[in-house]
Amino acid sequence: MLKKRILPTLLWKQVGIVKGEKFNSTRNVGSVMPSIKIYDRRDVDGLILLNIDETSKNLDPNYNLIKEFCENCFVPFYYGGGIRNLDQIYNLLKVGIDKIVINSFLYKDLNFLKKINKNFGRQFAVISIDYKKIDNKYICFSENGKKNEKIEVIDWIKKIEDIGTSEIILTSIDHDGLMRGYDYEFIEKYSNKIKSNLIISGGAGIPEDMYKAFQFKNVDVVAAASLFHFKEITPKDCKFYLKEKKINVR
Repeated sequence: MLKKRILPTLLWKQVGIVKGEKFNSTRNVGSVMPSIKIYDRRDVDGLILLNIDETSKNLDPNYNLIKEFCENCFVPFYYGGGIRNLDQIYNLLKVGIDKIVINSFLYKDLNFLKKINKNFGRQFAVISIDYKKIDNKYICFSENGKKNEKIEVIDWIKKIEDIGTSEIILTSIDHDGLMRGYDYEFIEKYSNKIKSNLIISGGAGIPEDMYKAFQFKNVDVVAAASLFHFKEITPKDCKFYLKEKKINVR
């Protein structure tokens, strides 16, 4: 049985690391490099860095800075933000990225995932899906939650899985940053209909939220940001709690 994992998420803008609620009202909560070094010492299973500037401004990744981050990160390092061609991916590999996170560009060109799988294998790209509940339907949003893609999450996942992927990050915009728990309603309804391993994101406020998420099928990883930014709780604390609850964590 695969061990469950915890992945802190860092949202990177030009000002540094930011966090808000429901993808809005972001505020600066620190700098990238110190955050990476701190998490590297806190028993994390990996680290997700999402550059939300590059997504919205159509910029190339800052390879020099990312290389510095990779050189100071000794756990699996996931990077997303503005990725839209194979040359960018080759350059990210050169500077040390372990996995890429793809979201908005796939709505424009789903065949891009086929190219990624052919050149790098289906384990390399993690598919990120941000969604909102509208009229009792779970709808995909892109461009940092600004663009309604007018497709239901489960239908989009079916298209993704028909091409092939190993992991999907599901982030509830409605729950993001509120620290009141993950979107258990969605997870309960759909997790057993999804083949891929799931990374659940958006809403963790206490370690028990992670425990609840791990009760559902295919949920192998939980991601969190606000929990670690704004509370005196570390990933190590969460793992201790989960082990007490008999969850097989790394």
